[in-house]
Amino acid sequence: MAAERCVLCGAHIADGSQMCRACMDKYSPAAVLETEQELRDIAQVLKITASTDRNIKESMEAILRIADRLGRNGNGR
Repeated sequence: MAAERCVLCGAHIADGSQMCRACMDKYSPAAVLETEQELRDIAQVLKITASTDRNIKESMEAILRIADRLGRNGNGR
């Protein structure tokens, strides 16, 4: 029988697991929440000049959409 592998990174894992410990830590709800907040912080910085540059405004809106998706998918909202 072949050794079990992590579905995300391919590392060897214990039988019955689907992810290795490193991927579980990396993709935990707390890690997703932290990433979501970091994206919101970036968008807040871009918002300062959003009224003067359309590209910045569109970038800010895209970052906020990504943060919203992370929040819904990662936190069960």
